[in-house]
Amino acid sequence: MKDNNKTTVYDWPTRIFHWLFAFLFLGAYIIVEIIDDESPLFTLHMTAGLIIGFMLILRISWGFVGTTYALFSSFKMNPAEFFGYLKDAVVAKTKRYLGHNPASSYATIIMFICAAGLAITGVIMTGGSESDFYEETHDLLANIFLITVIAHIGGIIFHHIKHRDSLWSSMLDGKKKVLPEETGIKNSKRVAGMLFLILTLTWTGYLYSKYDSTNQTIDLLGQELVLGEKGHESPYEGENHEEKNDDD
Repeated sequence: MKDNNKTTVYDWPTRIFHWLFAFLFLGAYIIVEIIDDESPLFTLHMTAGLIIGFMLILRISWGFVGTTYALFSSFKMNPAEFFGYLKDAVVAKTKRYLGHNPASSYATIIMFICAAGLAITGVIMTGGSESDFYEETHDLLANIFLITVIAHIGGIIFHHIKHRDSLWSSMLDGKKKVLPEETGIKNSKRVAGMLFLILTLTWTGYLYSKYDSTNQTIDLLGQELVLGEKGHESPYEGENHEEKNDDD
């Protein structure tokens, strides 16, 4: 049964990206927390990061050519509006937005910046850099990302309690309650969503085809990335090991 009190806001590419982005980051974070970095399974953490980086490129592109509420131009980035929104959240009911509200707009941009930084520092580290700066930056960005996610989820719960409008479900069905002064989108871009998914799966398949399980490395567009501890062993460590065996 059609709900005439709701209108479509978020298209298919935006929703597919949202959930893949969330699950891949969660998976990558859990792997770091529970799996030793010498385990072959640890390579999944880095692979997830490479997939996130690719998806982010697609999402940023969609932010310039997509539907109304997927566009970055629709984000509410005015600092005064942001702080006013937070104030209203405490003392009164916050204003409703058909697209991203100021809090979710800032949260989205912060997560995108952190994800880009995580992908870049991850590639630099696996590409052979031994600088502590990149590792420390990587850890810092991961923590900022996690804090932002927690705040974002908390905001959604708080908003639902305030407005009782099931905001959390808008990234499932793409719909929100109508607002008199704004209109939803007429086309949810299902085909573009399928293309987004196909491109992501193709990229994942490419990474798999370039993965060398023996050395735990990936040949990424001509650059070798070391995803596991095996590949990080230096030639000197190998020579020392051979000398020890000779002594025996």
